[in-house]
Amino acid sequence: MGNMLPDCHPNRDFFILDVSDAAPKDDMASMEHSVFSLSVKPDMTELDYQHDGIRIIVVPSGKGLATIMEKDILFYCISKLVHTLNAGEEISPWVDLTAHEVMVSTNWRTNQESYRRFEGALDRLRGTTIKTGNHTQIRGFGLIDEYEVVRRNEVGEDGPFGRMARVHIKVSDWTFRAIQGMEVLTINPQYFRLRRPLERRIYELARKHVGDRDVPFTIGIAKLKKKVGSNSPDKKFKFFLKQIALDGHIPDYDVELSEGNVVFKAWRSGFSKGQLEMTLGLPSTPSPALIEKARRAAPGFDIYTLYQEWRYFAQTQSEPPCSIDAAFLGFCRKWFEKRGHPR
Repeated sequence: MGNMLPDCHPNRDFFILDVSDAAPKDDMASMEHSVFSLSVKPDMTELDYQHDGIRIIVVPSGKGLATIMEKDILFYCISKLVHTLNAGEEISPWVDLTAHEVMVSTNWRTNQESYRRFEGALDRLRGTTIKTGNHTQIRGFGLIDEYEVVRRNEVGEDGPFGRMARVHIKVSDWTFRAIQGMEVLTINPQYFRLRRPLERRIYELARKHVGDRDVPFTIGIAKLKKKVGSNSPDKKFKFFLKQIALDGHIPDYDVELSEGNVVFKAWRSGFSKGQLEMTLGLPSTPSPALIEKARRAAPGFDIYTLYQEWRYFAQTQSEPPCSIDAAFLGFCRKWFEKRGHPR
């Protein structure tokens, strides 16, 4: 499956509301239901399935279904509203933001292509229709209700052909009610470094069904395929799952395949900004000498990624490590023993 996405913004602007500061949030309904496409190309597929007696139909717009990578925009809106709510302030369905702050907070690049991608994502989020109900009543709504884009030209004047300056997004009633009822879950910021759409969807289900508990969640491969919304052939889907389990990139959870089932287990605590501050005494990157030793301890793995994983793991321990080098190398050896050589 390859490595995780690079951290595009290691030195974030201090004035941006980083979703790791606001504790990134996902609404539990969209975590449970497959309403976002896993495709990286325009997807015109209409999804139609039942869940607990409720029929759910997802209808694409003329530009296709909204993708799970484009869900990052909705993540930011939810996180910002929850952050405001937790501060004791009133909220409305409208969220005021800039494309730049969303991109920085959710690990997008901030180049011209990303700005085009951002506006296309708004169209798909607005155009994708969710229809849900029982046998007698169906209700339809978008992933977002409305959006407004304010543009400014090179001299700072508002105009129709300038650069995207401000964005106003109105979240759907479905999403807004979830926020008001705090039907949201904190997600690990490392989610935004997951490269493959299926990895992100797998994380959502693990977070929803396992959470911070020690009790594993077991689901059949066929049912999981339906739950994540994959269109891959069965054999290929199983291959993807094996690669995800082998890579071990899913934050906070292990993924194991066992006799036609997939088992999700929590293996380390999630982390918030406050918890990360406990690890500030640890170097942000390993020394060159330590990198070489770690490569021998866990050949084939991305050592920089492993080091960050270890830092997050270290904050869950009751005492700091006596030796950073020894503790990190021990972590690498256990990681390699558990997952084997990446293929």
